[in-house]
Amino acid sequence: MALTRRKIDFLKTIKQLYESTRLPVHYVQVAQFLGISKWSAYEMLKKLEKDGLVFSQYEVNQGEKYPGRAMVLFAPTHLLDKILSSKILEEPAREWRQIKEHLLTRCEGLKKDNAKELVKQLLTELPGIGNPMFFSAYVLTILVAQLHTLSDSSVRLIKNLAKESVNPESGLAMFTGAVVASVPKIASRVNPLSQLLNYIPGFQKNLALLNRSQQLQLMDFLGDALAKTG
Repeated sequence: MALTRRKIDFLKTIKQLYESTRLPVHYVQVAQFLGISKWSAYEMLKKLEKDGLVFSQYEVNQGEKYPGRAMVLFAPTHLLDKILSSKILEEPAREWRQIKEHLLTRCEGLKKDNAKELVKQLLTELPGIGNPMFFSAYVLTILVAQLHTLSDSSVRLIKNLAKESVNPESGLAMFTGAVVASVPKIASRVNPLSQLLNYIPGFQKNLALLNRSQQLQLMDFLGDALAKTG
């Protein structure tokens, strides 16, 4: 059984939703939680059912205009619990902790005079980062370093954009757009940052591919990075 990152996210979601009520979960709930279409959620849950990780059952929806219409609901199996408690899930989480610690450490004590050097170093490492979430974290760190080239009023405005956003995907996108908008004005002073523009389309694509849980983790990471830089 191929256990992809996407499947793991679905398994964690169905388990969390089920345990909150001890009732089978409708696929629309899963879709809303992960921020995807209901049909994508349904298709994945049916695949997981074939793998023996969830089971489905039908229940009459009394809230429908025409009673008698059945809803398909899903619940976790014992195999799902066994997989989620196994060490197979520990490695991705451990990798993320290592990447996060590595980048946050480099944000400590960041000032205007060493921000340029950090940007150069991260841009050198960035092409070798294949994981979409790790790649996004690198781009965000470069953007945080970029803040040190801006005026205090601009920095406050951009930080507030990130803090006040409720939706993680839109918050990350707004933060990125606000910082990138400043790049042409200072490209002559911080030349390596012009390279970053080549990575922004990839960042935006990766952001859309990440699920809500991963986007929230990136949003938390951004908050920590901004706090490290003062």
